[in-house]
Amino acid sequence: MSIGGSISGITFSGLASGIDTESIIQRLIQLQQRPLQRLSTRQTELRARMTAFDQFKGLVNNFQTAASGLSSSNAFNLVKVISSDTNVATVTASPESIPGTYELTVSKLAQAHKLISGSHSSSTAELGATGKFILNGKEIQVAAGDSLSSIATKINNANTGVTASLLNGDNGEVFLTLTARNTGEKNRIHLSEVGSGTLLQSTLKLTDGSTSIRNPITNGARTDRFTDAGTAIGSLLGMSAPSSGTIQINGTDIEIDFASDTLTSIATKISNAGITGVSASVVSETENGTTYYRLNITGASTPNFTDNNSLLSNLGIVQKGYQNQLVAAQDAEFSLDGLSFKRSSNQITDVINGVTINLLSADATTPKRSTLTFSRDTDSIKRGINGFVDAFNSVVDFLKQTASFDKDTLRTGLLFGDSTVEGIRDALIRQITDQVQGVTGDLRSLAQIGITLGEDGKLKVDDALLTSKLSSDPSAVGRLFFAEGSVSDPNIQFVSSTNKTRASNADGYAIQITQLATKASMSAGMRQTDPSAGPETLTFNGALFGNQEYRITLNTGNDVEATIAQINNDPRLKNLVTASLDDSGHLKIEAKNFGSAANFTVISDLEPDFNNSGIGKSILEANGLDVEGTINGEAATGRGQFLRGNNGNSNTEGLEIRVLATTTGAFGTVKFTRGVGESARNYIQNANDVINGAIPTASKTLQAQIDAINDEAKRIQEEVARKEQSLREQFARLERTLSEMQSQSSRLSAMMRSA
Repeated sequence: MSIGGSISGITFSGLASGIDTESIIQRLIQLQQRPLQRLSTRQTELRARMTAFDQFKGLVNNFQTAASGLSSSNAFNLVKVISSDTNVATVTASPESIPGTYELTVSKLAQAHKLISGSHSSSTAELGATGKFILNGKEIQVAAGDSLSSIATKINNANTGVTASLLNGDNGEVFLTLTARNTGEKNRIHLSEVGSGTLLQSTLKLTDGSTSIRNPITNGARTDRFTDAGTAIGSLLGMSAPSSGTIQINGTDIEIDFASDTLTSIATKISNAGITGVSASVVSETENGTTYYRLNITGASTPNFTDNNSLLSNLGIVQKGYQNQLVAAQDAEFSLDGLSFKRSSNQITDVINGVTINLLSADATTPKRSTLTFSRDTDSIKRGINGFVDAFNSVVDFLKQTASFDKDTLRTGLLFGDSTVEGIRDALIRQITDQVQGVTGDLRSLAQIGITLGEDGKLKVDDALLTSKLSSDPSAVGRLFFAEGSVSDPNIQFVSSTNKTRASNADGYAIQITQLATKASMSAGMRQTDPSAGPETLTFNGALFGNQEYRITLNTGNDVEATIAQINNDPRLKNLVTASLDDSGHLKIEAKNFGSAANFTVISDLEPDFNNSGIGKSILEANGLDVEGTINGEAATGRGQFLRGNNGNSNTEGLEIRVLATTTGAFGTVKFTRGVGESARNYIQNANDVINGAIPTASKTLQAQIDAINDEAKRIQEEVARKEQSLREQFARLERTLSEMQSQSSRLSAMMRSA
């Protein structure tokens, strides 16, 4: 056995020497480890400092959130609304609404159209009928193997704005119900046979044999709405085999073919038919940004309409009666302050600016009544301001605990002397107590509305003074908090700013415009005078189209008006360009937006001629100009009508205006103020910048110090481990040497005794 060594983790200390070598080693190691204790203490201090700094950062961010809530004018335009009878109507208001009182009466609520079929014996049995019908402008095909249930599924899959359901009655009866998804008269269900079939009447038992005008107008009728006046009706209705036949108007025959006829061509046929006193025209209407087209047919009195193949019914001129109508389509009817209104929905958003009225009950005989009162919501505004004050005071309270010096005990807080903390605190105090730069009028600082800094470093609020100022001039109070841009010339609009935009002085920043924005536009080289003899393909390209080709094929028979309608109703083109006639009667295509980003090209697959668009096989370029000018004499970049101060500008970086002027020159000034809420929000956002922000930099510095201590501790631990190993090896050699000497001494003694 090796003396003084270690076997399987068991240590034998000083068996030969009698010395407690383990204690000596441990003592020497403890001396070597003393720096670790100091590092551990320092690391604990730094971690505590990091925790405190994270808490400080969280409170500062809470203050930023409170400041952000006051950095928009919407925070000071809050309106409180009261409905005197919430059973009649409930009301919500946006910041755009203004105080006022309105008397509401409701005589009718909007209703969704609902039909029910005659009774059927089974929902799953095959009906054994084939054919097609039109539901709200879409063709539904029925096969012999279809059941009531499968037809309901086809309707629901067709996305017609109608929900089909099955209802089980007594005695095994089954009924098909159709319910419009939206309320109002304009959403009433339109059912029509395709051809001379009787699916709706005999098989599904939804319609009867009566006929009436579906869309009556003065001395006439009109079709349902279609999305295009120049596309074949069969295509618009999704007909697999478009119908054709003869219609009669006041007994005069007119041949119609849905495979080729459009609303425009049908109007032309009717007008050219020589029917005394009868005229036809295509009219348009726009709803929610979408343009729809109808064919109007009028006479000295309402004409007599007949046909042999459901063509008039498919168009929506006439309709068959319903076997059973559960709920009639109905518009809401109501009045505000005596003015009468009709709307297709019970949610009214377009009568009082910024207000949504939800109609809940009505009575046609004795209309339901409610008084709607809108007033400035001073209490909510004050809550926002008090939240701002409380969030700031929370920062102050925390720093009193963690960044203070106790002169009696000479103890300091964890963040005492931290330059980042002190810098942020001092900056926020300046943001709050300084006058707001560029603001004009009587109110220029928070102290003037009752918000002052006390001797304890905390904000306090004079509620009476704040309430008085909010009541007398809420806009002036708001300007002390939010960022605002105002212009002196109506041809200029303030759009936005960035964190880098500096507040102007009371004179504002001068605006000079040297080039106006224009729209990219082109005109065909030849005027179209005759309908087209065949299809024509136009190919668009350029920046407006993402530099990708887009093609549209113009219909055979198009005159120039039909071509204009087809372009303006194309699913993609209608959002990018507008087609019209120029002063010479040539086809003109113009980008909807201003500037070079809307530049485009167009080319035809036909040589220009009197019976096509006249564009021709040579590429026509349409180029728009961006606005050019300066703001405050500093460089700015235009994009369309929008002019934005360049990056690096001393004052106007990121300041954006819109130029509506029609001539170049000087256009007054734009004043930009940054209120306390916006200034604080902006300052803290910059302080939190991940690259250059003071807060992330301080956090990284603390973490780097902690990491450096970890590295130093690891180095010391490795050195101590090496030292311990060296000591153990030295003492082990000593013990072995002593053991050998003791063995030799014992042998010598034995030899001497035996001599």
